[in-house]
Amino acid sequence: MREPKNPKKKSKNPNISEGTSRPSEVSSENMQVNDPVSEALHSREYKRTALLHILVGLVIGIGGILPGVSGGVMAVSLGIYRPMIDAIANFFKSPKRNLLFLAPIGIGAGLGLMLGSIALDGVMENHYVQVMYLFLGLVAGGIPSFLREANARGFKARYLIATLGGALLASAMLFLDKEASAATAAGTLRPLEALISGAILSVGTVIPGISTSFILMYLGWYKPAMAAVADMDLVILAFLAIGAVVFALLTIKAARWLFDRFYGYAYYGVLGFLIVSAILIFPGLTYDWGQVVSLLLAAAGFVVAWLFGRIGT
Repeated sequence: MREPKNPKKKSKNPNISEGTSRPSEVSSENMQVNDPVSEALHSREYKRTALLHILVGLVIGIGGILPGVSGGVMAVSLGIYRPMIDAIANFFKSPKRNLLFLAPIGIGAGLGLMLGSIALDGVMENHYVQVMYLFLGLVAGGIPSFLREANARGFKARYLIATLGGALLASAMLFLDKEASAATAAGTLRPLEALISGAILSVGTVIPGISTSFILMYLGWYKPAMAAVADMDLVILAFLAIGAVVFALLTIKAARWLFDRFYGYAYYGVLGFLIVSAILIFPGLTYDWGQVVSLLLAAAGFVVAWLFGRIGT
């Protein structure tokens, strides 16, 4: 019996066995297995880290809009400031990896802005002192990890000059606060005002220690901006977001260069900002049970920030 002249050849592709009629399924499966983004999203470690970064972003977002507090200060205190600006500055060098890192922080910051705005109409009105003590505890608890990072390349006594300079610059906020208390903050923001407000808010994150809330108060834009966030005014929110993102992208590399070129001076300058910012928002003492609650909240904030610094967010 004669054999056929052109016998069916076996496939040379090891992923396709003889008789397989749907190679696309195998290819798709291999792509899913080898996709690092998919693997990261489904890993237990990433989910745990993402949850932690959402909480960090939440604190940064709330700190960014509270009077006397800076989102950048909270980022520094929680040990995530430098990784965050590095990821933004080098975003397109490794977009997938940086997106996985920044997305949870951004989600948390957005939630923090919204919750903080709502809190201003409720909790801040009735429990301002307790909230300030909580944030003072967060700032104080982050100082040990901040100093470890500041001294990573060694300590020099002349860095303390930068600390003095940072403290003096932050002290200017005291005069801004006095002007702000007399300013009117009624009405709504116009689109251009919302753009500028967003840019001002981003300053406090890009350059830690600057309380941009005082600047907005001085301009009379603070309450309208917070009302827009609390009321979900999508048009004003869009302009706020555009102003914040564009300004951050324009200045983030300059801030990163500053910290690279003048590492010790930059960190100790921020330390001066931290100390004076804490003094400026200190709400004073009250000799009652409310003071006990305030001290417990400050202690809780200290422990939380210290733990965040220890686990290296």
